[in-house]
Amino acid sequence: MNVHRNLLLLVVGLFWSAAAHGQDVADSVATPEKPLSSFYLKTQFAGSIGLVSVGVGKQSFNRRLETDLSFGYLPKRFGGDRLYTAAFKSTFFPIKPVPVRTLDWQPLSLGMQISYTFGDDFFASERFLARYPNRYYRFSTAIHYYLFAGGQVNLTRVSRLRRFSGYYEVGTMGEYLISYIQNPAYLSPAKIFNLALGVKMRL
Repeated sequence: MNVHRNLLLLVVGLFWSAAAHGQDVADSVATPEKPLSSFYLKTQFAGSIGLVSVGVGKQSFNRRLETDLSFGYLPKRFGGDRLYTAAFKSTFFPIKPVPVRTLDWQPLSLGMQISYTFGDDFFASERFLARYPNRYYRFSTAIHYYLFAGGQVNLTRVSRLRRFSGYYEVGTMGEYLISYIQNPAYLSPAKIFNLALGVKMRL
């Protein structure tokens, strides 16, 4: 009887040990990550969309092109008045990402942005304002074209942060660039170019 009981305990012990070992192996094998959506959320500091902006966008053409729509806010203490801006932005990545340890660095991005600033003091065309003669303003005060170049760091190989990317851009508005070309002695690159920093989260 004792022999049968000891044998039963031995079998149960071996089965329990094998089951536990199998569970450990299963836990140690990384489960495949779910593919990320091509859509993303973003927040940006500066970059001619207000002091802070938030938006939503989509990647296309094998992640070489990103197109997004953002809404920005500039507080009164920084702009003299509260400003609200909407911007449509397109970013192209001509170079494949460069692996840097656990990061993927996209060293070059090129893009253009069209923004619209809301408010009674801003207009798309001076033809609609009776208080200003035609061609009094050379440029629209509401619609602006913005050109930029920069780069992006993707955390795609960091498991818990793989949804996130950080980016940086240096750019200027089209009218600033034209004014600089026409009068380089008065304007300097430091006056017309500005730095934008942002974070994206893929859905």
